[in-house]
Amino acid sequence: MLDDEELSPVVSLDLRAIRAVITEDEGDLILLIDDGDVQIELTTGMNGTWEQAIIGAQRVASVSLEFAAQLRRRPVAQ
Repeated sequence: MLDDEELSPVVSLDLRAIRAVITEDEGDLILLIDDGDVQIELTTGMNGTWEQAIIGAQRVASVSLEFAAQLRRRPVAQ
């Protein structure tokens, strides 16, 4: 995916109910994210290198931290 491609979500997860766990399937690490209604699975994929998988995981972590920081700066809705 190119950085300038527009993202169009297939599902939405409610952050208020998020559960995230790391598990393993046949030796492959998997990150499961669940909100009670929808579950998504993040994997290392079939192609590419471990370094590419690590960079992808770091990208998700970095954007998630920035999202949390932006939420903290917003006024709480009453």
